[in-house]
Amino acid sequence: MAELLRRRWKPDFEGLSRQDREGGSYESYLPDPLSGWNLSLPADLAADIADAEAEVRSLNASGTMHASLEGLARVLLRTEAVASSRIEGLSAGPRRLLRADFLLREGESFSDSRAAEIIGNIRAMEAAIDFGSTQQDFTLENLLEMHRLIMEHSRRPELGGSMRGSQNWIGGSNYNPLRAVFVPPPPGYLPELVDDLIEYLNGDQHSPLVQAGIGHAQFETIHPFADGNGRTGRALIHVVLGRRGLARDFVPPVSLLLANWVDDYVGGLTAYRHTSPPDSPARSEGAHTWLRILAVATRRACLYGRRYAAQITALYRDWNGRIGRTRKDSSLRLLLAALAGAPVVSVKTAASLIGRSTVNTNTAINRLVEVGVLTQRNVGKQRYRIFEAPEVIDLITEMEKDLDNPVQHDLHR
Repeated sequence: MAELLRRRWKPDFEGLSRQDREGGSYESYLPDPLSGWNLSLPADLAADIADAEAEVRSLNASGTMHASLEGLARVLLRTEAVASSRIEGLSAGPRRLLRADFLLREGESFSDSRAAEIIGNIRAMEAAIDFGSTQQDFTLENLLEMHRLIMEHSRRPELGGSMRGSQNWIGGSNYNPLRAVFVPPPPGYLPELVDDLIEYLNGDQHSPLVQAGIGHAQFETIHPFADGNGRTGRALIHVVLGRRGLARDFVPPVSLLLANWVDDYVGGLTAYRHTSPPDSPARSEGAHTWLRILAVATRRACLYGRRYAAQITALYRDWNGRIGRTRKDSSLRLLLAALAGAPVVSVKTAASLIGRSTVNTNTAINRLVEVGVLTQRNVGKQRYRIFEAPEVIDLITEMEKDLDNPVQHDLHR
């Protein structure tokens, strides 16, 4: 059964304060394995979860009717990854991130480490969606690769892709866990716990959203990495939703809501960490708080996903009116559709996106500059010539600002 392990911490005489230097006893939490858990849900929570799952299906079904399927998918995925980073204190505006992403893809080094670290999380989210939608089973190697991508542009890239070999903790001193808010299991327990988690993620004993929520809570409880656990754990939600067929194309950006509810979010994960018998009602009750939060976040995220889809489709129609009649397979039309998900391009990247020659693509770009769809900029040390779709960037900015409203998006309203 889940238990608190009594451990001893040796004094560290390099600490700055007396509390930092002291040794003593502390408790680390060892969770129950997930395999075979007969989780029970009250009727109202089961109904909320079913409603949230129906909203995800609706988002994915309605998304296929919009102008740029791939573009919409990219924007929702990117929005989720950016919001997940914001929960960890990493934030940057859409235009700044899009330009940084372009420079990274060009292989140019630059000093915006915060933007680069957020882009690492976008890459990890892309991998999570790919793993969930294209593979039958999620593997340990997949998990480590997601973490490697998250840490690749961080201050500690060497931590990426490896499970921790020492005790970590949340809160308190940087030198010891004696006053920590939470202490995860010691490293010796990680292989068995992570194997059990991956087996659970590959099963279907619970409904998709329940599985995603429980998998996330268990991962955050295990805290298997030295850093980057929160972002990796939220990406796991989308691995499950993709693997179970609930969100194969369009990601509900749940982290946009969780970023406004950090205290409730952390409280839900804390309630999950019970010390009751494995099949007791108390264990199930411990999971209910977090699952309720996830259900509400998922429903509201789908609402905003559909709203953005409608806005980008309206913008696409306006663009088509500006350029006049052209063939559906023309470079101009193909580029318009691509801009929804890639609002910052060069001639080379745009040509790659639409599968046309750079000559034809350059002609299309010049036309879109003429009608005000694109604006030319120069960025980076090499002064790369890029083209931005400011109306798309403004839509993304407004969506993120709208959701970054603690009063409007109060969990308990």
